[in-house]
Amino acid sequence: MNLKICVRLAGASLGCALLLSMGAAQDVRTGAASEGATQTTRARTASRARPLVPRAGAYDAKRETVLEGTVASYTESSQTAPIGAHAMVQTANGSVDVHLGPASYLHGNNFSLAAGEAVKFAGVSTTVNGGTVFLARTAQKGSQVLAIRSRAGSLLAIGAVRALPESQRAQMKAQGGAR
Repeated sequence: MNLKICVRLAGASLGCALLLSMGAAQDVRTGAASEGATQTTRARTASRARPLVPRAGAYDAKRETVLEGTVASYTESSQTAPIGAHAMVQTANGSVDVHLGPASYLHGNNFSLAAGEAVKFAGVSTTVNGGTVFLARTAQKGSQVLAIRSRAGSLLAIGAVRALPESQRAQMKAQGGAR
């Protein structure tokens, strides 16, 4: 009985091998095999050639601008992403939501904002969760200047996320992490 099974398996294997070799021979005659390989190579090259698209909310230093205006309102613990201190600044072109990082960092550097103060920010305007936010890299009030982000856009606040209450850390994680 084992011999019968072996003979059947051998016959089936030979049949499959024959069909495969006939198909390969036909592909060689029509050039389909080399064409398929060329298409695969082109697809790989094309996928590498695409420019990198920055993710939403990313800081792009090439787009950095200066924003000047008057503080309309200030909150230290905004629940609007990105979480942290936000100032609503009235400019000549309208109101702009400015993200300033964790309020603890601002306090630690003796930097505070109040409604009516003239301010100047350098940073990048970006879209976060469908809304426009200005990610401040530097903040200036009078002669006081504070660096908030690195040139690459990373917050300078050491342990900024760890300093947040657990509820805010959980919300930040749910919204895609620190920006």
